[in-house]
Amino acid sequence: MQQYSWPGNVRELQNVIERCVILTMDDVLRVDSTMLVHETPLVTSAPAARTADSDRKAQIEGVLRQTRGKVYGPNGAAARLHIAATTLDSQILALGIRKYQFK
Repeated sequence: MQQYSWPGNVRELQNVIERCVILTMDDVLRVDSTMLVHETPLVTSAPAARTADSDRKAQIEGVLRQTRGKVYGPNGAAARLHIAATTLDSQILALGIRKYQFK
């Protein structure tokens, strides 16, 4: 335990000790090395995120052109994209798309 860098600091140490206490069957506290494996979170670079957003925006705008700005209903953009209309509305808002320009 002393050789581990403890990237999560005190909170991570506390969690490992709690797990060890719960899992220990005898009077000796044992730390399994798998408990100390810290996965590095996947960080998306800003340019890649911007590219994904711009790709998604272009896709939504293309479908809105085809549906003349209609989001809801069986012939709406949401149905064509196979997502819920409320989800599409949220994405339209988040991406700054003006759906009324396609009418």
